[in-house]
Amino acid sequence: MILVGLHIIVCLCLLAAVLSVFIPASALPVPAWFGLIFEWLMAAELLIGLLLLFTKRRRWAWLTVAMVVICAAPICYTLSHAALFFPKRELPHAFTLMSYNTRLMGDVRKPKQNRVIQYILRTQPDVVCLQEVEVSKSNDNLTLAELREALSVYPYTYFDFKIYNTRRQYGNAVFSRYPLIDKHTLRYESRGNITSVCDIVLPTDTIRLYTNHLESNRLEHKDLELGTTTEQAQSAFNSTTEKLAHASQLRVEQAKAIHSDAERSPHPVLIVGDMNTTPVSYTYRILQRGMRDAFLESSDGQLGHTFVKKSFGVRIDYILHSKQLSASGFDIPHVDYSDHYPIITTIHY
Repeated sequence: MILVGLHIIVCLCLLAAVLSVFIPASALPVPAWFGLIFEWLMAAELLIGLLLLFTKRRRWAWLTVAMVVICAAPICYTLSHAALFFPKRELPHAFTLMSYNTRLMGDVRKPKQNRVIQYILRTQPDVVCLQEVEVSKSNDNLTLAELREALSVYPYTYFDFKIYNTRRQYGNAVFSRYPLIDKHTLRYESRGNITSVCDIVLPTDTIRLYTNHLESNRLEHKDLELGTTTEQAQSAFNSTTEKLAHASQLRVEQAKAIHSDAERSPHPVLIVGDMNTTPVSYTYRILQRGMRDAFLESSDGQLGHTFVKKSFGVRIDYILHSKQLSASGFDIPHVDYSDHYPIITTIHY
């Protein structure tokens, strides 16, 4: 009976996760919690269904089948499935693309000691989109001039800062082997988040690139400490839910701005970066509308975690592209130079 009770609880949590795709957290915040942990809930549901087959209450296992059907779309957005839904397309040209949240550009270390810079130099994709780039006004740390010089193998650059003061500059950066034109910014009511827009002039085409760092939930370790009393647990839950709702509202507004701008683009579009949201979310649904997810398109049977803290991993970094483009060879190198992993793919056009 305990297993059946747990079964029902997990099913209700999964239903809430599905709701989070259609209802923004600002309107109904609690389902967003379950969207964050959807893949663990789904794994628990499958395990419970399997265990029930070996009990007298095996008929309850049919509920697991029903949940798999109900959760089909979130499962498809969570688990890569290129071979099933994305037939290979032969396009004549291609370039490699990296997106990477650098967490303050490798802690603002000088180029020779900066593991992020050295990794980019070893990998050398054709276009590099960086988020959380920080450079210092002090020569004691990495300066903008030193960053330019260190990555001078890329003749075309676009630096776009949200924070600009006498101490530091912080924002996005694009390094490219191809010319970058029509540079502009989508600015938000946010402490440190922007979308940097530019056109990549390729030999036979032009592609509009959106490099994004969307609103973070700004959850801290103390937010996840439930305390020792019911009142402390309730307070922690309320505080964290409020943070999730506020950040989600800002991300939804940012995603709508990106989608609206991209719809007006005269060129095929790439939307890349740290979106700070999982695939089971209202924000992802907006961003993915009319686009293809390079991770889903060009890898099979993976969860694709790009942010891992201790044993908790989520996919919050993306490369989305217009349907007239295609992607292959999606890779998430597990390098610990930042709190995010870089994501790399080949874009065909």
